[in-house]
Amino acid sequence: MFLDVQQSVVKRRLTTRSPDYVGYLSTVSAYLQLPRSKQQQAYEAITRVLPETGEIAADIIVHLARRRAE
Repeated sequence: MFLDVQQSVVKRRLTTRSPDYVGYLSTVSAYLQLPRSKQQQAYEAITRVLPETGEIAADIIVHLARRRAE
């Protein structure tokens, strides 16, 4: 059991180019599970609708707590 649990959010916003974002997506398991031809179709479809650059929310959630004495 833990006491005095606190949660903090470290807000991070990253700007990336669309080819870099699609490169990131190629590491996500949901895309890796697709057959290669379907992966390529998905990446091409995503690339068509993305702006040249975009912002990504990359917030970090941190928890701090004390362990209760047993």
